[in-house]
Amino acid sequence: MPIIHISTFKMADQEKAQSLLEEVTAAMHRVTGVPLDKISAYLTEVEPYRWTDAGVLGSDPTFQTRSRRKSYDEETE
Repeated sequence: MPIIHISTFKMADQEKAQSLLEEVTAAMHRVTGVPLDKISAYLTEVEPYRWTDAGVLGSDPTFQTRSRRKSYDEETE
């Protein structure tokens, strides 16, 4: 029984979240042949203040620039 877990940023549009789950379920069925009633899929939405890129919180006002740094010694301008 496949279990599909998608982690994504917070999605404002419920219809898009539903479509995403339906589409990945359909893809799993198409590729593996597993019956639809044996496929589970769930979506975990992560708030911007609960994830980081390059150690910078998604909710940080400087995220767009600071999250592009390659090391802690470097600050992207």
